Order: sequence, then structure tokens, then C-alpha cells
Amino acid sequence: MKVHQSSSRLPATSGKPTKSKRRDRWPFKAETCSPLTWWRQLPPDAFGEPECLQLLNVIGGIDVLRGGADLAAALRGDATAAIDAAVHLIPVEEITLPVDITMTALVCAVLDDNASAALVMAQVIGLTCLGHEREVELAASWLAYGRRCSAEPDKFGDAEAVLMAAFEETRRKGSGR
Repeated sequence: MKVHQSSSRLPATSGKPTKSKRRDRWPFKAETCSPLTWWRQLPPDAFGEPECLQLLNVIGGIDVLRGGADLAAALRGDATAAIDAAVHLIPVEEITLPVDITMTALVCAVLDDNASAALVMAQVIGLTCLGHEREVELAASWLAYGRRCSAEPDKFGDAEAVLMAAFEETRRKGSGR
């Protein structure tokens, strides 16, 4: 998916996404929530061409008043800047509009098949209280997506084990939230 800079860009998938069992049973749907919240509600296989185009329109319509150079560059399609901006959010204590904007820019980088962005996406999701029971599963789906796009998928194995343990620990500690 190439969602930045040019509205003529279409998703690189050049076809309909394969329908997975997870997509059929996933409790959240793109059509029932704002595109700025998709990062915290939808797994990567929920992003087909219509959703990618909608992200393009949303990101293209945002002007940054605050948030620094990383966020401005992220909104222009700079994957490294999107990763940097998202890393600076950790730990996310509260979901705010700036968090949603930053993470939506990161979704765009991930859907451009950026494995590093997928790793950061999974980390942020897995370590953040999103207010639903599917947080760990959602984080795992972004990890799996990153592994699929990685030039070195074997390296994801170690990171995945460490992150999944951290996600579970975060859930155990935060179960009283």
C-alpha cells in the first residue's frame, strides 16, 4: 500500500485481501469506527483497498500544529519518522488525538510493507491499554504481518517471543486497571 503524498497511489496489494477467519470473527469493523482509531482496533488483514484509500484521505487532510518534525514527516510518508514519532509515545498512558494521528501514520508505514514499523506497531499496541480484550491478539497480528514483510523473517522470532512475554506481563499487571 502506498498511501502517502499522491492521491493516485493505490495499495500495492493490487487486489482484494484474502479473507481470513480472523477477519470474519474480529469484533471491530472499519465501517463502524473512525480511521484514526483503526490502529487500535483492526488487524492488518482488515485493510483492503477501500480502507487504504480512506487512510490516504485522512492522513492527507491533517496539518500538524504541534508534534515536531517527526510527526510532520510521518504524515508526508516518511516511515523512519513515523517509527520515531511512535517510539516517542511509549509508554502510551492515554489515547489522545495526537496518539491516534501518530499511530495512523505508523499504520501507513506498516501497510507499505515496512517490517520495522510493524514491530513498533505491535510493541505500542501490546504495551498499551486499548480498552478491549483483543489487545494481545491484535499486537500479535501486527507482529505476524511484519514477519511476512521482512527480508529477514527469522529475526522476528526472537523479538516476537520477548514482546509477547512483555505483552502478557503488561496485561497481568494491568488487570486491575
